[in-house]
Amino acid sequence: MEQRRQADEFYESNLMALIEEDFIERNQEKVCEKAEYIVISVGTSYEPIVLNIKLFTPQRILFLYTDKTEKTLNKIVRYCSLEPDIYEKRRVSETDPLDIYREIKRYYLEWNKPDKMYIDFTGGTKAMSAAAAMAGALIDIQLIYVGTNDYLTDFRKPNPGSETLFYINNPLAIFGDLEIEKAFVLFERHNYAGAQEKLSVLKENIPDPSIRQQLNFVFLLAKVYEAWDALDFQPAYENIVILNQQLRRDRRTHRQFLLMDFCSHLEKQQEILENLKDITTLVREKKSMEILKSKEVIIALMFTMCQNGQIREQQEKYDMATLLFYRLLEMIEQRRLAIYNLFVSKMEYKEIKYNTRRAPEFAGLSKDNQFELLKQKVQDIKAKIFGKGNNYLPEQISLLEGFILLYALNDPIVADKDGHGIDKLKRIRAMVFLRNNSIFAHGLGPVGVNDFKKFQVFVLEIFEQFCSIEKINFKEYKQNMKWIDPLASKYYTTGMGEE
Repeated sequence: MEQRRQADEFYESNLMALIEEDFIERNQEKVCEKAEYIVISVGTSYEPIVLNIKLFTPQRILFLYTDKTEKTLNKIVRYCSLEPDIYEKRRVSETDPLDIYREIKRYYLEWNKPDKMYIDFTGGTKAMSAAAAMAGALIDIQLIYVGTNDYLTDFRKPNPGSETLFYINNPLAIFGDLEIEKAFVLFERHNYAGAQEKLSVLKENIPDPSIRQQLNFVFLLAKVYEAWDALDFQPAYENIVILNQQLRRDRRTHRQFLLMDFCSHLEKQQEILENLKDITTLVREKKSMEILKSKEVIIALMFTMCQNGQIREQQEKYDMATLLFYRLLEMIEQRRLAIYNLFVSKMEYKEIKYNTRRAPEFAGLSKDNQFELLKQKVQDIKAKIFGKGNNYLPEQISLLEGFILLYALNDPIVADKDGHGIDKLKRIRAMVFLRNNSIFAHGLGPVGVNDFKKFQVFVLEIFEQFCSIEKINFKEYKQNMKWIDPLASKYYTTGMGEE
């Protein structure tokens, strides 16, 4: 023991200053920036920790030490002449990794998530070093340590002059493809927020710049669909504009990048979102009637309801899907009524613009007489549906009342040439009952898959008929609305576009 003590004293008094000078000279070129913050796990050897402190000259240091290594910490502070305001010290368990995680996270947040932060895990127990390294990888902090390829076993120190600084890359550099796969699975499941969160990290930290760019495409697409799914149309439009600009920019030189096979599809979706982007402003300005009267805007909104309903169906959220398809049915009614200058929240019956070609019985009548005839027709229709009727026309009308009124106006959405209008109204009534049983409406239980399917088929049948009346290619528009899955890109591979 005495011999070992003398050797340590000789090492410190005669060699340490030379080792320090040599270490800085040999490793200075490896330091591309001064580390403002360093977290250091303290072991029983002070020398390698001192070397990194002298090399990086950090502004702030967090020492993680144990009962067994407190003496080493005190020696480091004395040797480096560290002022109390430069360093913090936290006692941690040498066997509990969570202790290390907590302290590193605490100071990372307390220091406002600095960019120039390092973790030196040279010292400490194996458990401490592993925990510090894992914490650094998780929050993407540069990992460093002092190592050697010439260790003097008997002396239990590196051969003087062999000490070398090593940088450890984030594991994402190797395992990034697994994380990409996880992000894409979230995307495939329509968890756009979750995919976006993962991609925001991956697109900044994957080493390959071409993969980073492709991940940025998918990140932007996740932002588009997350906002679109939430009916937040303005940011959805802004992000798809950016995405399409970047795809056009890179198309000439990188034709096999991810999503390049969906360029025309995304351009069409940008056109759809362009029709939707001002809806929030129009609603805020109480111009809902303008939305209903604009064919391009209301059709885009209807197909959005349809798309969102189908996504909820895939997620087996049948109550929410039913609600969205019911809203689609309401929009069909609202759009058709708007053509006659009627708004469901404030019906002004004497301001109706009758289509006398479809309903010639209203031609040549005064507004009062047209109103009386309309009431009579509504009463007759109700009698056929309910067995009795009344001619009351409310200022605000329900879905079924709206379709009854459209039948009275001889609108083709209900009054078909085959005379099945009353049957269709009865079907609408039955479907309204189904929706009302949902817990999101007036019921207390969930909508089952079979009831949802019946409702969905019925609504899509009317929607197809509506598109035919409005001269919209239903199949084409529905295809354009379909949200892209990056995994379906023919350029998706683990190499992200490599042949």
